[in-house]
Amino acid sequence: MTEAEINRLIDEVFGGYVSEAELRDPRNGFIPTAGARALLGHLALAVQERFPFALVVGPAGVGKSLTCRYYAMEHEAPWVRAQPAYSPVAFLEDLAVELRITRHKVFRVLLTMIRDALLLRPRAVFVDEAQLMDRPTLETAKYLADETGSTFVLITTDEYAPQIRRYRDIESRIGTVAQIGPVSAAELVDIYGSSGYTRTVLEEVHRLTGGILRDVVRLIKQMDTLVELNQIPKGAITPAHVRRLASRLNLAGGAA
Repeated sequence: MTEAEINRLIDEVFGGYVSEAELRDPRNGFIPTAGARALLGHLALAVQERFPFALVVGPAGVGKSLTCRYYAMEHEAPWVRAQPAYSPVAFLEDLAVELRITRHKVFRVLLTMIRDALLLRPRAVFVDEAQLMDRPTLETAKYLADETGSTFVLITTDEYAPQIRRYRDIESRIGTVAQIGPVSAAELVDIYGSSGYTRTVLEEVHRLTGGILRDVVRLIKQMDTLVELNQIPKGAITPAHVRRLASRLNLAGGAA
């Protein structure tokens, strides 16, 4: 058996591979890039092994939250978005809404109700903008994870990941770290290969966006609007046209 074949088996057994069948009927603009597939695999592994925490990191705009939301929708997983000074009380109140639990004014009672709900059905719980969780809030998530076998998925950018991992007891409970980055030029061309735009145009889109998926989608949308409103053949669009459109957008990851 070759090294590539063994690597493929590792991906299939330990969650790094997601089949086309599992990605059918994507919703809300989800694009199954290689990075998104790998991320879904990490999430499947974390839930399967009941890791207390999974950490999802990457630059802004690469599809971290979009991919995690896709998983959350498919598995009916609770989703909360941390806010500035995100306290344990606010965290539990948001979880109660997601779990359809009547909110209780007494913190300990609400904590017990949420614990019991997660005990009945351990699952992934997503926390977006996790860098906004203070230490007591992370401790609350740790308690719920330890008590229920649920996995709390903490989503943040590269620059804030050390802020979460600086606590030894939290770091030791992170069972997997999913790093998602920009799409490559080859993958972008493959994704939009049937769109009608030429390869050189799509390569220019990649150069201008740096492969940041959010910027790619925004720029392609502007190109689509241009051709639809003016009935221009997509094949007539040139890299120069793309640059002119891009000059009207703030493309954080691309060329100046």
